Amino acid sequence: MSEEQSQARSTLWDRTYQVGVVVRDLDRAKAFYERIGIGPFEEGPSAHTLRREIYGEPAPDVEVRGTLAKMGSIEFELMQPVSGNSIQAEFLERHGEGIVHLCAFTDDLERDKEELTGLGYTVISEGWLDDGGHFAYFDTREVGGLVLELFQTGSSWQ
Repeated sequence: MSEEQSQARSTLWDRTYQVGVVVRDLDRAKAFYERIGIGPFEEGPSAHTLRREIYGEPAPDVEVRGTLAKMGSIEFELMQPVSGNSIQAEFLERHGEGIVHLCAFTDDLERDKEELTGLGYTVISEGWLDDGGHFAYFDTREVGGLVLELFQTGSSWQ
């Protein structure tokens, strides 16, 4: 890997801003975290996902409820799988509740997808939002079980 490639990849993950946690009951989890001072929570982009793919296949039956809270410079996302075979449902079934992903902003998701897939990291979930936003989850679960997500914002999630 060239120094330029290494620098570009490092810069990408320097824009990590979010920790995503899968829960069984979103309302209960939200109340729990608000009670200890994390919040307020607001609806997340999950509710605005127009189209999803899971393992490269259309997934119109997938629904994930999500809510966000700021914790300093970090965004804390709680996600509850509601229907379909989502990455979050898969995680919950295999591991129970817990941290499923870290997310970084990107200004060019297609470019960064090409780079990461070129390194052997498969896109396992992808979604397109009603405001033009686009996200992709990469299969980086081999060590630590953690998924890395990239998010290119649309007009609403700046």
